[in-house]
Amino acid sequence: MYALTKFWWISLILLMFAANGITAESELERLKNSFSNKIDSVLAPLLNRHKNSLENLEKNLANVSEVENALLVREERLRISKTRGSKLIGKVPSSPLKLRDQCQRFNREALSAIRVWEKKYEQTLGSLESRLNKLGRLNDALLVKNESIRFKREVALRDKDHRSGDGSLEEGSKDYALASNGAKAIAQNSPQSLIDGDLEYSGSEGFAWGFCPADFIVSFPETTSVKEINFLLHNEDKSREYLYQLFVLREDDGEWEMIADHAKRPSKGWQRHKFSPVDLKYIKVVGIFNSANKNFHIVEIEAH
Repeated sequence: MYALTKFWWISLILLMFAANGITAESELERLKNSFSNKIDSVLAPLLNRHKNSLENLEKNLANVSEVENALLVREERLRISKTRGSKLIGKVPSSPLKLRDQCQRFNREALSAIRVWEKKYEQTLGSLESRLNKLGRLNDALLVKNESIRFKREVALRDKDHRSGDGSLEEGSKDYALASNGAKAIAQNSPQSLIDGDLEYSGSEGFAWGFCPADFIVSFPETTSVKEINFLLHNEDKSREYLYQLFVLREDDGEWEMIADHAKRPSKGWQRHKFSPVDLKYIKVVGIFNSANKNFHIVEIEAH
């Protein structure tokens, strides 16, 4: 396995330094095809197991005369038979229960398996774009840049559709706290990170932050019915803990209402808050404390 992995990565590097006579379209297409084939090979064993599980489930349901549920399983089998690559990670059916569980498991394992290769693909695109710029091939570099932007957006949208507030995968629901849905954000630094749909971050970028106590505010273009607010605290080192309070504002001239008080409850990673549907206009997280330093960091805020 290590030898195959090393060979694939070396092939990408050699591709990046191919002769200047090769057009960017050719380089880019070869890179895209290589990446696509790699994802297919990584997912192949997971997909085969998923297919076998679905076939067995369909037979079992049919044997106990649960025909409608058996047909739902068959629909999923037909869907994956016509799909390849990351598009195999589809919406999780709500029923029957065993079908939902099997699809959730496949989605979790598939995402875990392909993320490292998606990251390498992004890095290789960036290196190829840089090389083309240095060679003065600006139009060619633009083609690569456009592919990089398209790919990042595709991955971000997919992850948003399959991630719940606690980081687990579930059937997608609309996230009103996205810039693409008209939301706006306020923070001391990098407020746009709160609502860009991008869950990738490092020790230095990919999150909004401010000196404690820090306010992080998301507003909607109009009053919106919300029943769940989730946000991801910076958790790269897995050890730091935060203290915070969560507020909502129903209308422009109203008063902030606290809906969660973690001022004395150390918290880390995804924070999930569910409640009865409420019409509101603003969300505010007040960052009180961070065990690692004096700043408070939020990667993303969601509202469903």
